[in-house]
Amino acid sequence: MAPQRTEQAFEELIAHTVDVLTILDDECVVQYQSPSIESVLGYAPDELVGERVVEYVHPDDQQMVLEQFYELIEADVEYTTAGVEFRFRHDDGSWVWLEARGSNQTGNALDGYVVSSRDISARKEYEQQLKRERDRLDRFASVVSHDLRNPLNVLQGQIELAREDCESEHFDAMERSVDRMNELIDDVLAFSRESETDPLVDAVNVREMSENCWQNLDTRAATLDIETAQPVVADENQFKQVLENLFRNSIEHGGDDVTITIGAVDDGFYVEDDGRGLPEGARDSILEFGFSTKADGTGFGLSIVNEIAENHDWDLRVAEGQEGGVRFEFRNVARPD
Repeated sequence: MAPQRTEQAFEELIAHTVDVLTILDDECVVQYQSPSIESVLGYAPDELVGERVVEYVHPDDQQMVLEQFYELIEADVEYTTAGVEFRFRHDDGSWVWLEARGSNQTGNALDGYVVSSRDISARKEYEQQLKRERDRLDRFASVVSHDLRNPLNVLQGQIELAREDCESEHFDAMERSVDRMNELIDDVLAFSRESETDPLVDAVNVREMSENCWQNLDTRAATLDIETAQPVVADENQFKQVLENLFRNSIEHGGDDVTITIGAVDDGFYVEDDGRGLPEGARDSILEFGFSTKADGTGFGLSIVNEIAENHDWDLRVAEGQEGGVRFEFRNVARPD
């Protein structure tokens, strides 16, 4: 009875699995097809038996699929390939993205090459959507960099020439506006760069980097308190971007005399201030692209911080600071050996 129950259980498992299971001979001809092919690709289970399966693969993917199949044939028994992504023709004529893994099972009762395939069309559509968004962002960044920066440079030059001819209190306001526009352009370009750049990590001295970033900013009457000397493993340029954006955010939102503290936690570091804190309901949105609590804010600065944290596989949490301000806590941060 036990062997019979085992065989029945195996048949039930094959009948209800969501993956498509296929057994091929050494000519890439289908010997067996699991029932799941009907729900995934629209074919009856025996419809493709005796067919050379590669003929149903998209022409642009056939060569790659064949190369993987020949590799499987030449491999040792029980060898399993890595995932192979390709397009397969559905019974209705459309193309379905599959991810397949092949296993050499010629040395047992199966006596063939077992391929397990799953539908990844939704994932591929998401990837293509991300690519389209990335392309749009790249075009937008190009416009910002060239088409906006050039007239601003001309305007700055004209202001300097006008100052030589006459004096006016309006020149200072005009230059502040030009400086603000350049800051906005820098934020847009930084967001575009950091969201697509893989980090080149190395040991970074947190104290030294914090002091350097502080010198690059208009800190007003703010104070920086560095309570850690522990280094972290990070991309130096991206880590600099994180600190500068967080320092600038605290100064802009916490007040001119805000105190900013950077310190260590067990598996990372934190940056917090003793400023006004977050408005009610803003904690869940503060890291989103374009969100800002200021009318003239871009919402890019903290989005860049979040993007860099994700690039490094850090866990970023926003909380209330010990003195009532805002605290940005980074976890899962590697330290040098």
